[in-house]
Amino acid sequence: MQNPDWNIQTESQTKVKKTRIYISVVLAVVGLIIILSQVIPLAKSYIDGMIEQARADSKVEPVPESYQTYIESQLAYYDPGKSYFANLSQQLGNVSDSQYYDPVTQTQKDIVIDKEYDKPMYIDITSIGIANIKISANVDSYNEKVYNQYLKQGLAHFKGTPLPGDGGNAFIYGHSAVESFFDGHQNLPETIFSRLGNIDIGQEVDIKKEEKVLKYIVRSKKIVSPDDFSILESQNNKETITMMTCWPLGIGTKRLIVVAERQI
Repeated sequence: MQNPDWNIQTESQTKVKKTRIYISVVLAVVGLIIILSQVIPLAKSYIDGMIEQARADSKVEPVPESYQTYIESQLAYYDPGKSYFANLSQQLGNVSDSQYYDPVTQTQKDIVIDKEYDKPMYIDITSIGIANIKISANVDSYNEKVYNQYLKQGLAHFKGTPLPGDGGNAFIYGHSAVESFFDGHQNLPETIFSRLGNIDIGQEVDIKKEEKVLKYIVRSKKIVSPDDFSILESQNNKETITMMTCWPLGIGTKRLIVVAERQI
């Protein structure tokens, strides 16, 4: 005769084993979902970057040998031990353009470098959902602790480059975030430049500076390496703004660069 207690014990052990297996499967599935939620956006960012780079390569003419020589001379100043912005700051002395064409007055004017200006500016890029985001002027971009504090509030203007409206090439930068994070924080000022990858050539960028609204049109969009210092240079005697964020979004192995030309 079979012991009824033995049957109960066996059934109990079976239930425990099944429960453990079920929990293990659930945990494995949850873990896989978490991993995929990070891997898929990163992979998408890399693929998007490759597509953008391919588009840029298909539009750009071969680089003249003289310009290649110029770039190589600039790279001689590059110190891998320093931060990206510290290296970039060292190049400011090599930006030699002194005049630009003012589309408002239709005359040549001197580029102004006003390092004392400290009033906030604001940027609107309606086409990609950026509205009234603060730009802090003359941020000391050599010091990571300093510029990170400003980037929590929005964007930063690179100290030593002209301000928007003062001619030359104003350099403005901000953080980006991986897609999985940005999806839940789409209006966070600190990572608003995650939207920059969606901008297209010909779209408008407005910068409010005191009582003026400065209008720009996007002329170029490209992915560059972190040691490309040519992004500080003025663009063909025109007043421009260069907007920069990390690429792939939130990773920063390269940089997304968008250049817009002043209209009025």
